[in-house]
Amino acid sequence: MPEPRPTAHATSVLDAPPQGLPAAPADGGAGAVTRPAPWWQAVALFAAVGALVWIAVWFGNAHLGHDPWFPSRPGIAGGQFFEGWQRWDAYWYRTIVREGYVYYPGVQSSVAFWPSYPIVVRAFSWLFPSIFITGSVVTLVSGATLAVCFRRWAGLFLKPAGALTALLVLLVYPYGYYQYGAVYADALFIAAAVGAFLLLERDHVFWAGVVGIVATAGRPAGVIVAGALLFRLIEKRNSAHGERGLVALFDPRGLGWRDSPILLAFAGAGAWCTYLWVRFGDPFLFASVEGVQGWDQAAGPGTWLKFRLIETIQHHPWSPGTINLIVQGLLVLGGLALVPAVKRRFGWAYALYVLGVCGMALIGTKDFMGSGRYLLSAFPAIAALGDILSRRRGVRAAVLPLSLVALLGLSMLFGRGSYLS
Repeated sequence: MPEPRPTAHATSVLDAPPQGLPAAPADGGAGAVTRPAPWWQAVALFAAVGALVWIAVWFGNAHLGHDPWFPSRPGIAGGQFFEGWQRWDAYWYRTIVREGYVYYPGVQSSVAFWPSYPIVVRAFSWLFPSIFITGSVVTLVSGATLAVCFRRWAGLFLKPAGALTALLVLLVYPYGYYQYGAVYADALFIAAAVGAFLLLERDHVFWAGVVGIVATAGRPAGVIVAGALLFRLIEKRNSAHGERGLVALFDPRGLGWRDSPILLAFAGAGAWCTYLWVRFGDPFLFASVEGVQGWDQAAGPGTWLKFRLIETIQHHPWSPGTINLIVQGLLVLGGLALVPAVKRRFGWAYALYVLGVCGMALIGTKDFMGSGRYLLSAFPAIAALGDILSRRRGVRAAVLPLSLVALLGLSMLFGRGSYLS
């Protein structure tokens, strides 16, 4: 396929014009490619919301009663300003950075956590006084990168108002504090995923595959990222030859040998499984260890049909914890409901990607716990919602502030040590 001709605005890898965009709908929402928004715009919005989130986390840590698991620790590196981000899985990542991976049969073990994030944290830990501070900095940088890449990606398909609203939806998403400083892998994973798709839309297949490695070694959903990258490339190539629809998504005859680097994206998951196989004798140990006592999320009817959630609702129907689980479940259903809107705006490959991400959250958790942050990776659904809200100003004027309030409230609770997602 011939290379796209440069335009006056195609000054870098991320500014080159995309190929194979879906046809614009009748109302002109998608396919409205304009000059890329300046990177600092996304960074400024990220910084503004992030400052509020950091204050909320500090307040929760400094002024709310702590969860018993997280008593206050005077004198720690970074003080109370960083302490509120050091919750729950953060301790697993610190252990991995310090000691590497370990596995003890029948009990919770660090092999449940994928390697991209701890590798990056370890690489930069010499720059900062503690692993926890390094983790927060890596998350912050990843979150800012995500904001820039997401705004650029959305701008390929949506009008400026839709792309900007989509970015705001992402930034004020109630469980979005994981992109602002939490010592968790989510921000790096999602930034790598969006970056890979953005590079693919710009027809930089090799670099899309390379960046995809970081995503596929970051979380189990990385396999869905790699598959969606491949399907999107097929869709783009067939679209350039006038072939559209779901059938064209599975017809690889339009691919050439120059498209083969997209398969690099599978290398992250492949390398992780190979490591587990060589060291511990089980390439899928990350999955089986989730069924041990305490996590209790082994694949099977109990997890798929949410027996634990049903039991929780029966015994504690109005407790804050139960309401939190129900809200996360409703968000999963909302993501699934947005799949048709994603298909209309971005194409079949992105629709299948959102379906895969939401489907994994639907069947992979015993009670929807964690789904709130998992859905951050369903970025095409977030973009579709942003586009919808951009056309309904009254609804947007209510939804965005309410979402920000929810984000800050959950951030305060996270800062005190509440187990939320």
